[in-house]
Amino acid sequence: MGLRKICVLLSVMLVGALSWLGVGTAAADRPLPKVSQYSDNIGTFGDHDFCHGAFNVGLSTPTGKRGIVRVTLTSFGFTGNAPGWKRNPKCRFLVNLNHTGSAVFSKDMFVPVAFGPRPGQKVQRDLRTGSGVAWIAVATYAANNPVRALQSYGSAFYTVVP
Repeated sequence: MGLRKICVLLSVMLVGALSWLGVGTAAADRPLPKVSQYSDNIGTFGDHDFCHGAFNVGLSTPTGKRGIVRVTLTSFGFTGNAPGWKRNPKCRFLVNLNHTGSAVFSKDMFVPVAFGPRPGQKVQRDLRTGSGVAWIAVATYAANNPVRALQSYGSAFYTVVP
């Protein structure tokens, strides 16, 4: 393992340990400390009429559930450029959530997503990574294709899961 990876891993573990010091009993999800390899935001395109846009990836942990990461995709708003977009303003694509942790090694989950022009639309999925250091990769794929065709650069995150 290279020196850079070790430094990133130690940084994530330190931030995770410090965040656990102030743990309360709130009912809401707690955001997880994360180190992003590229960005928290992913731009992509969809299945019809040149639809395109971007979304944010958030990581949190549900209160009372150990070893679970809740991934929240929040749309910044999508748009299209053809007459079909006016009839059906939903940009559809697949999101691949690949995760590795103490409970699982390299598991894929494909999630169908349909975002419209309104910002703030959300899609959430829970991943069972197990407690400890976890790695989560997010990328988009074509929805209407028998072959999984990658259509975004994607991003990946290191985090510490309680």
